[in-house]
Amino acid sequence: MQMERAKRNKLLKARIAVALQGEYGWVPTEEEVDQVFHLTRVMYKAVLGLHYRRKEQKKRGQLAIF
Repeated sequence: MQMERAKRNKLLKARIAVALQGEYGWVPTEEEVDQVFHLTRVMYKAVLGLHYRRKEQKKRGQLAIF
């Protein structure tokens, strides 16, 4: 399980590095890749967490449907 997570994180960092290089035209430093990696994880949790919470509240009838 831990090995799979490490592989996923390494693959995500590689994809981030390639995307940054494609966007800016220069090879990003490891620090820049790490910053974007952590921001990506935080944003994913924030967006997915809010989506899931809203979906659960909607099921319970706690949200008004506009």
